[in-house]
Amino acid sequence: MKSLEPELPQVSLSLLGHGIDLDATLTSGQTFSWKRNADGRWRGWIDGRPCLVWTQGDALRAVGPSLTHAAVTRYFGLDVPMREVFASFPSDPWLDRARAFAPGLRILRQEPWETLCNFISSSLKQIVQIQQINHDLRHAFGRQIGEELYSFPDAARLALAPESQLRACRLGFRAKHLFTAARQIASGEVLLERVATLPTVEAREELMRIRGVGAKVANCILLFAYGRIEAFPIDVWVERVLRRLYFNDRPSVTTERMRIFADRHFGPYRGYAQQFLFHWIRKDPKALPEGRKVPVKKASAARVRATSG
Repeated sequence: MKSLEPELPQVSLSLLGHGIDLDATLTSGQTFSWKRNADGRWRGWIDGRPCLVWTQGDALRAVGPSLTHAAVTRYFGLDVPMREVFASFPSDPWLDRARAFAPGLRILRQEPWETLCNFISSSLKQIVQIQQINHDLRHAFGRQIGEELYSFPDAARLALAPESQLRACRLGFRAKHLFTAARQIASGEVLLERVATLPTVEAREELMRIRGVGAKVANCILLFAYGRIEAFPIDVWVERVLRRLYFNDRPSVTTERMRIFADRHFGPYRGYAQQFLFHWIRKDPKALPEGRKVPVKKASAARVRATSG
């Protein structure tokens, strides 16, 4: 990548009125193919193109083949009205703390197929392990496009891969899920382009037709690939923070009840609330107090209507 830099145009975007914390954003469990260089710049992929990104003063800078302002803006969600997002949040001391922990955290809009593969691979895995799987899939099945640069393999390529080779990429039992998902996408049984055109509820149902995709994975794909910031994935981390802070660790509270609560309490941009809470609980060892319950006001009828479905 370094040898290519003098030949590549540089995209520079003003962050005035936006603000982005690349370190928080790229380590917050939504993407798995970025690495931080020793010089502080991040090396990764935008729309299948390798690039370097960094912040410099009040600008976000990116270098990569055929990168455009529009592509970088869309990928990093710089077109999302963050003031409106924050204004929509409820009065909630826990969410306020999570926001204050990483105020520049932003939700990405990634390529849907790679995002689907990443979250199918995520079951019972830590973030560093998902990164290793992503790396192995690229090196085993991707196309080499530069020194140590391998594209993410498309569905047609993985649909032809023997299960033994997929298992060698540290997938374990997930290899069968990924293989079947690749065949469903490659055959056109499920069209990821069509998912983008559907209302969120229907889009979630369509994604759940794919092998290895349940409600949590479908919501991750909707949030981190399609920009559906009303999607609210509930994984073990988010369930832990919801159960402890909002339901006083009551074991009788079901995941479905937590989902209904989140839809009503956190408002129309609840995907952002989820990501702030997720990153906070993972990174701050003092995030969860012992045995305390946050007082939560009942959502108004207007908010319930705005967030239903």
